[in-house]
Amino acid sequence: MPHRSIDATTWFYDTEYQGHRFLIATGVLETEAGLLLIDPGPTPVLDTLETKLQEDGFSWEDVHAVLLTHIHLDHAGASGSLVERAPHVQVAVHERGARHMVNPERLLRSARRIYGDRMEALWGAFLPVPEANVQVLSGDETLTFGTRTLDVAYTPGHAQHHVSYFDEASGTAFVGDVGGMRVTGANYVLPVMPPPDVDLVAWKESVDRVRAWSPARLFLTHFGPHNDVKPHLEQMDARVDAFAQSVRAMLDATDDEDDERLAQRFAAQELDRMQAATDERFWTAYEQFGQPRDSWYGLARYWRKQS
Repeated sequence: MPHRSIDATTWFYDTEYQGHRFLIATGVLETEAGLLLIDPGPTPVLDTLETKLQEDGFSWEDVHAVLLTHIHLDHAGASGSLVERAPHVQVAVHERGARHMVNPERLLRSARRIYGDRMEALWGAFLPVPEANVQVLSGDETLTFGTRTLDVAYTPGHAQHHVSYFDEASGTAFVGDVGGMRVTGANYVLPVMPPPDVDLVAWKESVDRVRAWSPARLFLTHFGPHNDVKPHLEQMDARVDAFAQSVRAMLDATDDEDDERLAQRFAAQELDRMQAATDERFWTAYEQFGQPRDSWYGLARYWRKQS
């Protein structure tokens, strides 16, 4: 089967981004209103998603809505292209990200500074979503699709425009990146903490909001479902604290190393720790999307703002 089931009406697709497994997972919920796609990924994966939908007997016409946890390109980049293929599809997004979905130029300028000449190959086109197709969220909503409901929580910390969704029918909390990265089948949780929005206080509060739902499982865009909710979130809290204290100690201990050298040293340490704790088949996914070098910069920016 092209999909991996959570239950009879809830599953996910490995988008096989860049030809690799375990990088980007798109959640799928079947409702009376149509299919809901949670975090469709960047535009280059749309053909893969379309093929997998067709193999399951669906088409873009069967998709009712896209639910975004946040607007980073690896989660939301395909939204405008998807709406171009299926103009009826609604796109739900937090109010702080909605304007960037309608007019993504500022978001894309920022991304181009980071990715440079690799921008097109990595992410493809990021087309605007027509304003009429955007459903603006603030958090604390209950979204209703036929008899199926999803609760929405505002969950910043990774990004100011991050929300999470709780599907009571399957007991699944779709938590984007606020639950970190952990490949299904591995036991290693890796926080993903890039600049500019890292907020340690907000992140802890967001994890507590997820706990309050008492979900049966967590679903991470990177990558997949995990049923051991309590130990996962405990490890997430511990890893966030460890990342934060490690970066702060580096900043306090040196004034003669440049940021890039510190970031590379931090990344090497964290990747060594990841490899010691996981199976080799998962290393590529953690290395490509765990990005501890970027987390060093995100946390360094956070600590410098506090001083």
